[in-house]
Amino acid sequence: MKVTVDLAVETDIAEIADFYDLQLRGLGADVEEFLIECLGQLAVLAGIHPQRRGIYRQVISRGRFPYFVVYYEILTSSEVLVRAVQDHRRDPDDIAAKIDDRFTS
Repeated sequence: MKVTVDLAVETDIAEIADFYDLQLRGLGADVEEFLIECLGQLAVLAGIHPQRRGIYRQVISRGRFPYFVVYYEILTSSEVLVRAVQDHRRDPDDIAAKIDDRFTS
């Protein structure tokens, strides 16, 4: 399956990497690599994740950085669109607002 990444997701990942770099120099690159690997796995795993609110699917990252959730939708039988990557240790209201915005625009 082809994985397409919304431009906003690139911004999400860059912001996440910047945050982790502030915690420990070089950690941002590790997080970025981890998240890109998670997105790549959707080529095989897309569609097996639970559908939420009838709009999107979400997958919780596994491994070294377990707090990230990737939000995507299936466009066709051969393509998925990733619309957001979110650290789920954030305020739930902020997360919901961001996700609603990404899937309604």
